[in-house]
Order: sequence, then C-alpha cells, then structure tokens
Amino acid sequence: MSELTQKSIESFFEEYGVTDPDIKAHLLFQVTDIIYNYNQNVIKWEKEPDEYKKKQLLTSLEEISKKIKQIFEKELNT
Repeated sequence: MSELTQKSIESFFEEYGVTDPDIKAHLLFQVTDIIYNYNQNVIKWEKEPDEYKKKQLLTSLEEISKKIKQIFEKELNT
C-alpha cells in the first residue's frame, strides 16, 4: 500500500473516474461508512506505536480498500 493518508469520498470518485452525479449518489450510500472506517483506521495507524498492531491495521486497511474497489467496480460495470 502506498503512503497512508485519509481520503475523502470525492478522492475515491476521482480515483475510479466517477463523474456521473447519479452514480455518485448511488455509490455515496454504499461507501460512506466504509470510507469512514478506512479513515479511522488510518488515524489509528498513524498514532499506533506498536509495530505488530500497525501491521494488523495495515492488513485491515488493505481489506477495506479491496471492498471499496469491489463496490466501485461492481457499480461501474453494471
């Protein structure tokens, strides 16, 4: 995973090339809580002094990122 930073919902729209307002509205409902969890884990990762726990958080962030990607790809391919 590249540099860990919090991301806005809009940054995910840009990353996946979503410009249609209707698709954005539909995705917003699906990903808001997941992106919130992603950002909370980034904050925890930044503050965590223990390397083992940081690795656990990194694994969690990777799983959350995969879930976000799946949601975007599913929506964009339908």
